[in-house]
Amino acid sequence: MKILKKAVAMALMLAALVASTAFAATDTPSVNAASAVLINADTGRVLYEKNSHQKMYPASMTKMLTSMVVLDNMDLNETITVDSSINEIPWDSSVAGLEYGEIMTVENLIRGLIIPSGNDVAAAAASAVAKKNLGKEVSYSEAEQYFAGLMNEKAKELGCTDSNFVNPHGYHNDNHYTSAYDMSLIAQAAMKYDIIKTVAAETKFSGNSAGKQKYNVSGKTVEHTWYSHNNLITNGADYYKYATGIKTGFTDQAGDCLAASATNGNENLIAIIMNSEDPGRWNDAKALFEWAFEKYDMTVYRQAGVVATAQLTGHNRLKGDTLDISINEDLSEYLTAEEAASVETKVVNDNGGETIEAPVKQGDKVATLEFLLNGEVIGQADAYATRDVGKANIFNTSAYYIKAFFTKVFSAGNIKYGIAVIVVILIVIVILILRNKRKNRYKIKGNYSSRGKYDTSRINAKKRRRRGDRDKYNKYR
Repeated sequence: MKILKKAVAMALMLAALVASTAFAATDTPSVNAASAVLINADTGRVLYEKNSHQKMYPASMTKMLTSMVVLDNMDLNETITVDSSINEIPWDSSVAGLEYGEIMTVENLIRGLIIPSGNDVAAAAASAVAKKNLGKEVSYSEAEQYFAGLMNEKAKELGCTDSNFVNPHGYHNDNHYTSAYDMSLIAQAAMKYDIIKTVAAETKFSGNSAGKQKYNVSGKTVEHTWYSHNNLITNGADYYKYATGIKTGFTDQAGDCLAASATNGNENLIAIIMNSEDPGRWNDAKALFEWAFEKYDMTVYRQAGVVATAQLTGHNRLKGDTLDISINEDLSEYLTAEEAASVETKVVNDNGGETIEAPVKQGDKVATLEFLLNGEVIGQADAYATRDVGKANIFNTSAYYIKAFFTKVFSAGNIKYGIAVIVVILIVIVILILRNKRKNRYKIKGNYSSRGKYDTSRINAKKRRRRGDRDKYNKYR
């Protein structure tokens, strides 16, 4: 019997160990890259991070930022003429095969940056933007310096704090660095540009450098065929059915890097993998995506309507001391079921205090609501009054305290005391009535003057006569 009990106990322990191991495996994905981040592309919420703010080299992932700077300074259908800047790149750079003097649309410039990852395209783009904005011919070194300034301004605008960029292509430079977190901000912003989002999903481009303007331009145009380096979107061993882009990168110092995006239904994710080794970057990205798609959902954590109650001050207390406040729209975030149930609400009143001050009209904005998960703000919304709140005055305040007094006196546990209070009140009333009757008897004997005051002269005269008679008597006694 003892042996059987021990066997059962061991089996239970083994089952618990297996269950806990399985849970741990699904709860946090295993990532081999030196640094990584997974975010929701719509909300920016960080779902997973590993050394996310560690200094890293971005290699050709830099071209996502380059693409945005180009699009911020040039129209999509605008054309450039490729200059000698294409000869200024390092000899071992990845190239798209641009030719000196060829005419290229900005749209295909973006394709040349993203699909074949051409350093020659990046140099031509930087030169074109610098010349346009400065309004003069400049050397490539001047153009690169100017364009790098625009890149750093854009990165700062996006919230990047770990980055510095010195060239448009990402060829290694010790002063050209970033972090996985900063690259997630850059990738998220880049995918909001329609042309970048479209091009990031293209596995191949074959066409003319001038695109549809081939027959409308005067000058040389070139036919190009480019293939994507992103194995997640090509039909190979590393293909991932939900992948939608974005950009690869490699240098000896940076290692294999990847900015990957994936969409499953209404769930849009971005993974940044830095300093990995093939096929590690593809496996890490897929593992992160699968983990998040299984664990998270875009969840409405607060529905439109009443979501909180606020304390009032300076109000008519007969109507209550609190005010229900509401929001006008549903609020969503990419959450697990457990997280959705744990979201807390904090009321930040517009007056800066801890209470809402009367008077208030129904529909007035009275506060801002902050929604917190584990102490972190995941959402905000304006809050509105659901009813009118009147201001306190002497009448409603007195009525409130009288009501409160009698409510307390006649509560279930105080009925005996309530009866006693009624008896005392009745006794006081009787005493007041008796005193009033006594006053009335004096009023009958006296007179009232013309000013409405009681005239006691007759009574006083009678008293004086009595006093005089006594004095007279005493005189002859």
